[in-house]
Amino acid sequence: MSDTAGSNPKAALGYRLALAAVIFFGVLIVIGVGVLIVGLTKGWGGSPPSAAATPKIPVHMTLAPGYTILSADTQPGRLILHLRSPEKDEIDIIDINDGRIVSIISAQSPK
Repeated sequence: MSDTAGSNPKAALGYRLALAAVIFFGVLIVIGVGVLIVGLTKGWGGSPPSAAATPKIPVHMTLAPGYTILSADTQPGRLILHLRSPEKDEIDIIDINDGRIVSIISAQSPK
């Protein structure tokens, strides 16, 4: 008996190519899952911590005599203070990274 492609389907070229493709793509799937697991455990693709979340230097401020703080609010990297003195109301916007005043909005206080 001869071992030809017609009598043995495993010897056919199409079968061999299909088997090679299945093995190749199986190996790619295993490699991809391995890279995914390593990436998840090492934290690849995560966002870096926000630089504005923590002050770079300590910030110390002194409130002027006669002023009181009516309210305080925060935005990313900013502190917003609503201040009142006998003469005027004021909103100060302060950069929390370096303590500088970004903007001052003032109006005469109602009498």
